[in-house]
Amino acid sequence: MSEDHQEPEPVVGILGAGRAGTAFARTMLSAGIAVDICSTRPPKALQHHLKIYAPGARPVWPAEIAERTLSQGPGIVVLAVPQEELDEVDPQWVSGTVLIDATNTWHHEPLPGWLQAAVDEQLPSSMAIAGRFGTAQVVKALNHISHHEVEQAAAPHAAHEQRRALAVAADDDDARGQVMQLVSQMGFDPVSLGPLPAGRIMEPDGPLFNRPLSRQDLLRWVR
Repeated sequence: MSEDHQEPEPVVGILGAGRAGTAFARTMLSAGIAVDICSTRPPKALQHHLKIYAPGARPVWPAEIAERTLSQGPGIVVLAVPQEELDEVDPQWVSGTVLIDATNTWHHEPLPGWLQAAVDEQLPSSMAIAGRFGTAQVVKALNHISHHEVEQAAAPHAAHEQRRALAVAADDDDARGQVMQLVSQMGFDPVSLGPLPAGRIMEPDGPLFNRPLSRQDLLRWVR
């Protein structure tokens, strides 16, 4: 196929350019996945930050975060902002996407009222996020590995049985499959735990959180 007729490269959007968001970006870029990323700073102000922490990522306005991933595939946006800042994220920014909830609830962190109510009812936080971002398909993933370990743990050229396993939970089968494909491209061995509520065990203090696990370790938790 000539260069003029090459398919556009797939792009993933990342909401949040902090330590987690930039770690995901670096890992994806190393695996050949293009990245659009945004933060509370304008794209021009974000450029220098990305040159240091995620070289190759393209800074965009938050309202633009889903545009290229929806037009070029796979239609995935990673939610990587602190939960205390979720009220600042307009659900319309991610409308129509597969939204990876990579956030975590920390005991010291003040939460938006709608999220605190779910936590008080002992619901998985991802269920409240799915309600808040109802025009996206929410998938719980990428939250139970430390941002310090994402890059070094990724092994895109290794056989799956030699990779670190990462859990994925979602109600929508297609959305879950798309995220599992992305996790695999990043260099991990994705394992489906089942529907979105199954993601509770991926949260802090859960049995999967921040632990290097194999596929066999995760399979015992599958619903």
